Amino acid sequence: MTNGITLRTADDDADLDTIAALAHRIWHDYYPDIITREQINYMLAHGYGRDRLRADITAGVRYLLAQTHPAGPAVAFAAHGPDETDASRFWLHKLYVDRAQRGRGLARQLVNTALLDAQKRDCEKLWLRVNRDNHLAVASYRRLGFVVEACHVQDIGGGFVMDDYLMAQPVSAKG
Repeated sequence: MTNGITLRTADDDADLDTIAALAHRIWHDYYPDIITREQINYMLAHGYGRDRLRADITAGVRYLLAQTHPAGPAVAFAAHGPDETDASRFWLHKLYVDRAQRGRGLARQLVNTALLDAQKRDCEKLWLRVNRDNHLAVASYRRLGFVVEACHVQDIGGGFVMDDYLMAQPVSAKG
């Protein structure tokens, strides 16, 4: 626990439902100025169903929930795991913080946990994707030590594309 925040691994269906509900609330609060509501709904439907989240966990992705105290409600979540094709890469797949909890160091805690897990696997870099128009998140990731490595545009179906920066930071050596 740091800054009064407890991190724990999400490991059951109730946790997965909590992640989906938190994603729904945060995305609808945060993204309408960046992407359309139609794209928000499409991405939530395809990325946050219980079966999808369970498949991620089976594939080695670790989901974390952040709570203001051990029995309190979840206020943030993240997901990270190894690259499926390149053992030197580790991905921060998701990181979302409820509006009322921003500025408390939650993102730093979640990134640091991903960095530690990447270090345990001897990965060289921690990577993430962030929408190029998400200026607040890009600036936050820069403050956390990430740099833009590339741009990446991907058709995700339904007539939607993701127009992202690929950002990365080195994983420090074990010491």
